[in-house]
Parts: sequence; structure tokens; C-alpha cells
Amino acid sequence: MQHGILITCSNKRLAQLEEDPETLEDVVDARDETAIPGLLDLGSAWEALDTMLSGGKDPLLGDAVLARSGEEMEDVAFDEARILPPARVAEIAKALAALPESIVADRCRGRDAEEIEALQIIFKRVVALYQDAARQKHSMLALRV
Repeated sequence: MQHGILITCSNKRLAQLEEDPETLEDVVDARDETAIPGLLDLGSAWEALDTMLSGGKDPLLGDAVLARSGEEMEDVAFDEARILPPARVAEIAKALAALPESIVADRCRGRDAEEIEALQIIFKRVVALYQDAARQKHSMLALRV
């Protein structure tokens, strides 16, 4: 099962990843052993979050998990590694912040209470990650492993 991963990227981090794409593999591999600032592992919940946010119809929120409109990163070992520029990150952060707190429960009807609670926790982390990235004018890298 694939894991979705979001990573905030300062200009310096982005330049490093572009210069040496293998660095991304090292970061992703190390995520289970150490906390990496700016990295959020969505686990297998990425798909439910993506469906909940975008519904396949909202292009802005459709970028929040999969960075669909982002630029594809070249020479990386991961499928669909895409980077969103700071301006898009700021737009997404604003859109996420405007969503009602009940969005997870409202859009995930039919799931059990534990799953909804887990999705609420991950959703709050996604919102916080985007808020932090927008404040710092960072890009956002989305990938699946």
C-alpha cells in the first residue's frame, strides 16, 4: 500500500533536492527513524484525504494532497513527485483554513468513528503544515512511496 508524503521545501532545500535527487530518497527512508522538520507522512490515508478534499472537482484543494498542478520533479525514484510553488501553497493554506471543522465527519459518512478520528488528526496536521509553509513562503513537495 502506498504512503502519501508532503514535504515543505525552502529555496535551499529545493535547490539541494534538484541538485542531488538521491537526497529525497534518503529523507524518505529516514522518516521512520527520525523526525524530519516539514515532512508529513500521510500513510495510506492520503487517498481518503484527497477524495474528501477535492471530490475530484476542486482543482485548488485537489492540489493539497497530490499537487496535481505542480511541476513534476525530474530524476527522482518516486512516481508522481510534484512540487507546488509558494504562491500556490499560500492559496491552498487559505482554502484549507476556510473549511469547517466538521469537514472530515461531514464528508466521511459511513466510516467508523476510529477512522474518522484518525482522518481528523491527519487533516489537522495537513492544515498546520500548509499554514507553516505559507508563512515561510515555502514550496510543497507531494509524493507517493
